[in-house]
Amino acid sequence: MPRRFLSSFALAAFGLSLLLGSSEAWAGPYDLRLSQLGTMDPSGMVSANDGDFRSLASELGVLMAPKPVDPADSLGLSGFAVSADVSLNTISNGQNFWKNATRGDPGKVAPTLQIMGRKGLWPGIEVGAGATHLFGSRMWTISGYGKVALHEGFHHLPIPSIALRGMFSRLVGAEDMNMTTGAFDISISHVFGVGKTVNLTPYVGYQGLMIFARSGVLDATPTTDEYLDKSPVLSEFVFKDAGMIYRHRPFLGFRFIFSVLRVGVEAMIVPGGKREGEIEGNKVADKSGLQQQYTLSLGLDF
Repeated sequence: MPRRFLSSFALAAFGLSLLLGSSEAWAGPYDLRLSQLGTMDPSGMVSANDGDFRSLASELGVLMAPKPVDPADSLGLSGFAVSADVSLNTISNGQNFWKNATRGDPGKVAPTLQIMGRKGLWPGIEVGAGATHLFGSRMWTISGYGKVALHEGFHHLPIPSIALRGMFSRLVGAEDMNMTTGAFDISISHVFGVGKTVNLTPYVGYQGLMIFARSGVLDATPTTDEYLDKSPVLSEFVFKDAGMIYRHRPFLGFRFIFSVLRVGVEAMIVPGGKREGEIEGNKVADKSGLQQQYTLSLGLDF
């Protein structure tokens, strides 16, 4: 079984590498140009709009962070599963931090694809790894998680399973954006068996998402060489890490398994960010808005 799991995940990774390679030559409406978040005064000096950067990072982190799409029960010692999860995610596309930082005209709904492999290591313990892609961009996140089922429900009684999970991700393919996310969640679920090969599992939980973001060195006038032109003003600037961005991600979902076929749906309603950051004594507000995330998952459960 582990060999089959590794083979399946290797094929998924190979497909991911092909998609990454094929996306190098184009830029979509969600690809970032962070230099456009700088403001140049009449003298030519550039100042970083830290509030817009923090708000953008807050909503982008919600988009790209891995989603659970799974109930509290673990897979068991010999179990493994693979899935592809398509999500529709809302963003504040009318806000300046999206309009000014993107290459095109981003829509209100940003679709993503998550590919995830899961493996049970011991009764109650499970690990997984995968990747998430934002359509209309070159951005991906590489992610992983670990889950501990504190209690696996007795399926003959209305006693729910309870699990704790930790997740992380690292953003790649975003020009000059350095972003890492970490999350913890608690979930409860209960399996309802139908016959010997079908089970239905509703689940609900809460996830706390932590986002850490900063930029590389940005140039507000990329077509101008200040040194050759002997300009007295340098137009380079950087967005510093203003501290952790925190978002609440409550979720509820439903998983259906028939034989080895796994189908799931999940919804997340994410309130706007409220946690302020700080740079050199100055407060930096998070003006991200309410985000909704709806996911359809298809996979195999062995």
